[in-house]
Amino acid sequence: MADQPVAGAEKETRLQRIFADSKKRRGVPLSGYNGDEAILNRVRDIEKSSGTQPQTATISSARGEDIERLALLDGLTELYNYRTFIKELKAELGRSARYKHSVALILMSIDDFDAVTQQYGVLTGDAVLKVVANVLRGAVREVDIPAKYSDNQFCVILPQTHASGAALLAERIRQRIGNQAVTHNWQSFSVTASLGVAAFPVHAEEYDHLIARASEALEYAIARGGDRVFSV
Repeated sequence: MADQPVAGAEKETRLQRIFADSKKRRGVPLSGYNGDEAILNRVRDIEKSSGTQPQTATISSARGEDIERLALLDGLTELYNYRTFIKELKAELGRSARYKHSVALILMSIDDFDAVTQQYGVLTGDAVLKVVANVLRGAVREVDIPAKYSDNQFCVILPQTHASGAALLAERIRQRIGNQAVTHNWQSFSVTASLGVAAFPVHAEEYDHLIARASEALEYAIARGGDRVFSV
C-alpha cells in the first residue's frame, strides 16, 4: 500500500461500472470460519435487513442516472451504501482469489455516537457523519472503496493491501478524525473513532467471514476504551 494516500476518487466511472455489473456479482468459494459465531450472525442479519431499509433520498423526484445514484449511494454521506459495499467486496474478493492478491477491510465506528446525538441533537449527529465521510474521502487512494456500513459505522475496502498496510491507514484515519473539529448550530467539538482491520485470505476467505473478523477487531478496539486501531 502506498505511504501517501490520494485524495478523491473516480466516482462516476466506478458508479457506471457497478451499475453495469450489478447482476453479475458472485461471492468467493465458501470456507470455514474460526471467529465469533455471534458476530458472524449479526453481520448476516445486517445484510438481510439492508434490503428492507428505505432509501434516504426520494426516488419519485429522480430520473435516469439520478435513480442509479440513489440505488448505489447513502443519501446522507454520499458514500456507497451497504448493498453497494457488499457487491464491491464480493467482486474484489473474487478478483483477488483469481490473481492471488490480498484485500484488507477496515470497519470503523464513531465512539459514543449515541451520546453525541443525545447532547447535540440528530441534525448535529448527521453533521458528524458527513465530516467523517469527508475525512475518509481525503484519506484513501483512488482504488480504495469507502462506504457507509450502518448508522454510525463506515468501512473501507483496500485492494491489493495486507493487514499491516491497512492498519497504517486506519491509524491515519483515526488521527484525522480526532483532529477534525465539528461545528454545527454554534456548537464546536470533536469526536473519536475505533477501527478494526482484517484481511483476505489470511483472516477469512468468504466475504461475510471477512466482515465478521473486522467486526471482532472493532469490538476489541471499543472494549479497550475506543479511539484506537485493532487488527485481527
